[in-house]
Order: sequence, then C-alpha cells, then structure tokens
Amino acid sequence: MKKNKKIAIIGLGYVGLPLAVEFAKHFPVTGYDIKKNRVVELNKGIDSTFEVETKSLKKVLTDKNKSVGLFLTNDSKLINDSNIYIITVPTPIDSNNNP
Repeated sequence: MKKNKKIAIIGLGYVGLPLAVEFAKHFPVTGYDIKKNRVVELNKGIDSTFEVETKSLKKVLTDKNKSVGLFLTNDSKLINDSNIYIITVPTPIDSNNNP
C-alpha cells in the first residue's frame, strides 16, 4: 500500500520542511509553500532556516510522480492528487504569545 500514499506537506517552514524530507525517504511527497522564492531556494538545495542540511535536502529532491522523494512547488494545483495532507502553517499568536 506504500505506493498508494501521496503526501502533501503544506507549509515548508521549520516544521514542514524537516517533516517533508523525512517522509520523502519512504513516500512520494509534494511540498507546497505560497512563497515562490522559498520554493526556488529549496529546489536548489538551500534552506535559509537551517532546519535541514543541504546534503539531506538534495538527496530527497525529485521530479513529480516518482515513487519516493520530495517534489517542491508553489502551485496549489500540484497537490490535488495527494491523498494525505499535512498542514504546517504558522499559528497566529497575540501579544502574549497565546494562539
């Protein structure tokens, strides 16, 4: 059943990117972020947040529709074929750091 799972990670920040990289070692993963520059940077293997090492990121990067690996995009239509969605967007907080 492993090949039937297509995971979409929405939000490629300090939680989403490491999660996407780990899942991509075993499943096809599409990482989505609204920030085009973030996606371009990550596709070059550069993580400006330093959550994932360049070597680890480059090792899992792949084209869409591979059986294992991480495909990164800012086009929301490219996550439509996923059957598992994980949303890792920032939680808004107030001035006291309460959600």
